Amino acid sequence: MGKLKRPKKVTYRLIAREDEIGAPMYALLEQLVSQHHEELERTNARIALAWCTSWKSDVDGPKTIGKCKRASDLDRELAEFDFIILLDKDFWIVATEKQRAALVDHELCHAAVKYDADGEPIRDERGRQVFRTRRHDLEEFSDIAARHGCYKRDLEQFAKALDRARAQTGTGWVGYASLSARLEHAGLHVPIDRILDWSEGERRQALEWCNIRREIQKASTGGAVVPPAPVHVLSAVVPQSLLEQQGA
Repeated sequence: MGKLKRPKKVTYRLIAREDEIGAPMYALLEQLVSQHHEELERTNARIALAWCTSWKSDVDGPKTIGKCKRASDLDRELAEFDFIILLDKDFWIVATEKQRAALVDHELCHAAVKYDADGEPIRDERGRQVFRTRRHDLEEFSDIAARHGCYKRDLEQFAKALDRARAQTGTGWVGYASLSARLEHAGLHVPIDRILDWSEGERRQALEWCNIRREIQKASTGGAVVPPAPVHVLSAVVPQSLLEQQGA
């Protein structure tokens, strides 16, 4: 018998507006459009969000973490979207709210209405608004820099730190004692008996967070923010006040 073939990986996945993860993402999207992108709001631009899992780190810099794609005429026949903002899920999960807002705001700046020579919005023969993809002004959108500061370098440092942390975490066994020591070094006292109750996946998440924290602190010049520890880690932490009582 031949080797079993692995199913082809799906590299794009539409983010549902109604589910637990998608709802706050679309709320952020709509807030940014309302506050800063009057042109898109006025023309009722239909914007979807989707995960992209095919982006990898590049030798010249970090992997792509966001991209705005204009829907083609065929795309608009298949789905009611004018633009799709692609996002890197690994980055999004651990990014801060400020980083997420800066990233989505940046991608929205790429979405623009197309005008004719007289400055009038162009519509197709079916009466639909025609859009275009706007290029950067110089190195970065000046509006984004004004609203979010020098966020671009912070996001790049953050993405590089994530890549290094995940490479360090690997796929090997995560020991209980060593993980407890790593968490202790990060300022979280989690007894080994509590770590014993975690699944292998939960231990790996905890180790990855320790690695992410260390890499961000090494790379940061003060702008990047360390994401909070996973919920199962925080719920297992013994408060410092209790430790002091036990040691008394």
